[in-house]
Amino acid sequence: MRCHHFDSGACRSCTLLDLPRPRQVADGRARIEQLLSPFLATGTGWDAPILGAESGFRARGKMAVAGSAQEPRLTLPGQAAGADLCDCPLYPPGVEAVLVGAKALIRRAQVPPYDVARRRGEIKNVLVTASPDGEHVLRLVLRSEQALDRLREHLPRLLEAHPSVVSVSANIHPEHTTAVEGEREIPLAGAASIAIRTGDVTLFARPRSFLQTHTEVAGALYRQAAAWVSEIADAHGTAPRLWDLYCGLGGFALHAALAAPAARVTGVEVSPEAIDGAREAAAAQGIEAEFLAADATSWAIEEAAGAEGPPEIVIVNPPRRGLGPRLAAWLEGSGVRDVLYSSCNPTTLAADLEAMPSLRITAGRFVDMFPHTEHAEVIVRLRRTDLT
Repeated sequence: MRCHHFDSGACRSCTLLDLPRPRQVADGRARIEQLLSPFLATGTGWDAPILGAESGFRARGKMAVAGSAQEPRLTLPGQAAGADLCDCPLYPPGVEAVLVGAKALIRRAQVPPYDVARRRGEIKNVLVTASPDGEHVLRLVLRSEQALDRLREHLPRLLEAHPSVVSVSANIHPEHTTAVEGEREIPLAGAASIAIRTGDVTLFARPRSFLQTHTEVAGALYRQAAAWVSEIADAHGTAPRLWDLYCGLGGFALHAALAAPAARVTGVEVSPEAIDGAREAAAAQGIEAEFLAADATSWAIEEAAGAEGPPEIVIVNPPRRGLGPRLAAWLEGSGVRDVLYSSCNPTTLAADLEAMPSLRITAGRFVDMFPHTEHAEVIVRLRRTDLT
């Protein structure tokens, strides 16, 4: 992939773009395999990396608004003086047109961009979600509600010009922080969710739900987990219980339920909005899985103390901070034989594995969720080694 913004020096967020793609993948894989080598079970090797398209893949765009109400620019957060990046080659077809439409809406409604240094202005960021079917969700991050009436007045023109936009909302973010968005979402037009075909299921993403960056790679990631679950369930011989902790929109849980129909699958996620999406996906596709809004760590510890005890299989997909001492300690002492761990931060995965010496990697794959950067994901299959 080539990018004129990178070549000109206007944007360097794809820090590895100068390296040939095979070299990027080989170096990333080597870093992860070296980091996690102390935790491999005897005789374990690494499977081939999970790869996808190197351009046109990004499911979500997060653009900071700079310039003026008359001439807005969309750049990267933290780069108010940067170049307009609406034509970033990481975005799939259609996103550039929607971003250009958002700039036209800002001009017509005369919404001044937020000036970080002066702490003045209204619109901070423009966020776009793209589905594989070419639909889009547009979100406008505002400091307050002052510009809402003007935006509503001019919104029909945007929707007419860009019929791919199925939902528009305003996110109210009054705090002066580096966070991209705030806690409050105000629907302005369209549907409550967008359908994202991912692997073998369709996920339903709400505006503030976490969504994997690379939809193609995410689908392959979920399929790999499902294949391992199928093998484990077949070996188990009866209907195993499976907990998907930090389940988000339900990608792993839904795939696991399809791969092992006899399994009793429960997904747990702290975000009620994400759980609404997971339940919608299960209902729409007739998939037998239960989803609960709760703190994953507290729920697992409390549920495991009940009459049925811990499950046979656990999937964990924690945020960058990892499982943390409490959940890692519970997994170590739980007796759960099979754990699948999907990590967006291999460093915290290594720290968690240090705290779980009874669980060792029996299979793993480097996951290139963020091409052209040093950010990497990994999925590992863990097996308990202290069984008698």
